[in-house]
Amino acid sequence: MIGHFAFLAARTFLKGTPEDLFWISHVGTLMGGIGALFRNRLLISISLVALLSHHLFWLMDTSLWLISGHFPLGTTTYLKDATPGDWLQSSNHFFSVPFLLVLAYLQGGVDKHAWIGSTALFASLVLISFWFLPPTANVNSAHNLWPGMEKLFLSGLHSLSQGWYVVALIALNGLGNYWLSNLVLRGMYALVLNARKSL
Repeated sequence: MIGHFAFLAARTFLKGTPEDLFWISHVGTLMGGIGALFRNRLLISISLVALLSHHLFWLMDTSLWLISGHFPLGTTTYLKDATPGDWLQSSNHFFSVPFLLVLAYLQGGVDKHAWIGSTALFASLVLISFWFLPPTANVNSAHNLWPGMEKLFLSGLHSLSQGWYVVALIALNGLGNYWLSNLVLRGMYALVLNARKSL
């Protein structure tokens, strides 16, 4: 996971698109790799909670396109003309969450406060994207919803002023995404760990 981020850093530097480093998908992968290296349950948990739904939506949109030729959400249409290097750059969407699921299991499950760390990480990246990165890159949807995301009942965010849009984006991810993901993962691991104890 750390190696993937190092590859990404080198590739984006050579392409002249260093802003791509700041996507939650890539920073979360790096954080998960650091958590794995130091066997740090909290870092692993924060990474898993931060990536779970983002990567699942990416995988759903991409997989259904590969099967049917249509993007149900339209969030990954940029893959239509992707080069092998682009696919390699996006490959963390395939391996990060499965790897983190195993790591979290080996560490005894997901920390109950991980969603707070995931929200703080996302908020930091959105603010960096909003203030310092090119608006045209729209990293982490900091300036407007990524194409296709309005299909997830989020189109009302477009009517907000820019400042309130950013606040709402962070709050919705924190409570509607990370808190819920944290809850689901803790429930799942509780079932698995209890089943293991009963064997």
